[in-house]
Order: sequence, then structure tokens, then C-alpha cells
Amino acid sequence: MTQSTQVAIPGNIPLPARLQTPGAAAEIAAANAAAAGGIKIGGFPSISIKAGKFHEKEGGELKTYMQPALTGQPALPLQCLEAVIVDANPALTKTYYPGDYVEGSQDEPTCRSSNGITPDADVVAKQHDVCATCKQNQWGSKISKLSAKEIKACDDQKQLAILPAADLSYKALGLTIGKGSISNWGKYIRALDGRGIPVKEIVTNITFDATATGVLQFAFNRYLTDEESARARSLSGRQIAFP
Repeated sequence: MTQSTQVAIPGNIPLPARLQTPGAAAEIAAANAAAAGGIKIGGFPSISIKAGKFHEKEGGELKTYMQPALTGQPALPLQCLEAVIVDANPALTKTYYPGDYVEGSQDEPTCRSSNGITPDADVVAKQHDVCATCKQNQWGSKISKLSAKEIKACDDQKQLAILPAADLSYKALGLTIGKGSISNWGKYIRALDGRGIPVKEIVTNITFDATATGVLQFAFNRYLTDEESARARSLSGRQIAFP
């Protein structure tokens, strides 16, 4: 089954005036580079995509996001999360489980890295001193049960902090982009970058790929208003624990 790789970015929407200043281009490039490159999600709630639905996870509890019910019809799970990217860890994080990770499991990975370079200091069973040369981080160290192709036993993940576009006064939420969605995220950021659009200055639509389980897709929704931009910028980096 072929995964969709379409990146939905309009080409005819002009940048807001605040993003057309002489220093804006460099700032946009730096912010998008960080977004394309792994937020340490610890201490604040996160978004779960368990069972193909968006949930808010805090303290082990899941709250499923629902769409407003139409008259005479039941409420349905939300299938498009409109979000503002507040921040991003510039590195790819890494997690290693010796077997297969079970979705929803509370078990800690055997080894993990928040900076994608070396295992975290509190990891007991480090697989290697350096991620780049670790045998678990090499292609072919594991065979995918879904595709039967060679993959890495150590999973790459991209961690973001987001706010719901409908309520920028809400608490920051962690969003982990798993290995199946990283390619789509990278293509989205490159498409934004090619048009000079800063990822932190827009609302991003996050949806599920109907052709692949647990895979996310990303699309441009709209620019933030000046007021929304100021609010989002005030939170950037303040509620997030970087490695």
C-alpha cells in the first residue's frame, strides 16, 4: 500500500507585513531548520495518536478529542488537529526497545537519547556510547513486521510542542512524530521553507494518512494574526525543557 506524500502548501498567499522585514528571512530559515531537525517531552501533557484518533495524555489518562456533534448525530473523533508549532527540539530523539513497542505501554525504552548524539545520562542499559555508531542505530538491525524490509532497531522521533489553534491560551502540548511520519514532516517543512513561510507563524493541519496506520500528514491552514503570533511567541521556549 503506497503512502501519500503530498504536501499541501498554497503558493499564492503573501507573507504578512511582520514577516517581510530585512531580518525576517534569516529568522524564518533558522526556525524552520530547527523544526526539520528531535522538545524533550517531560513535565507537560502530550498528544497521543492511539488507534488513529487524537487524544490528550496527562498523568496516564487519555482524553479523546471530539468534533462538535451535528443535530441528531453522535459526536465523532476529531480527524484534523489544527495546531500552532510553538517549538521544536533541533535534534531527532531516539528510543530503543529490544522487542516490539506496544502502543500505550508505560514501559521505558531500554535505551534513549534526547539529543540524538549520546544516550541520556540516566539510561542504565546503554547500547553504545555514541548513537551514530551504535549497532541498534544501523539500517538492517531490525526487520519490519509490516513491510518485511530492513529498518533500524532504534527508532527516530521528532518532538514538538504545540498549541491548539482554537485556544492559544491553552497549555503547551507535546507531540511526537514517529518514524512513519518523519518523512512527511520533513517534506512539509521543506515546502514551507521553499516559500519562505515560517512554521511557527502559521496554523498547521495535522491529519491521519488513510493509507497507512499511525502515519500523520501536515498541511498549511492559515497565517496567524498579529495578536496570535505575539501570544505564540511569548510561549516559545518558556514551557519547554530542551535537552
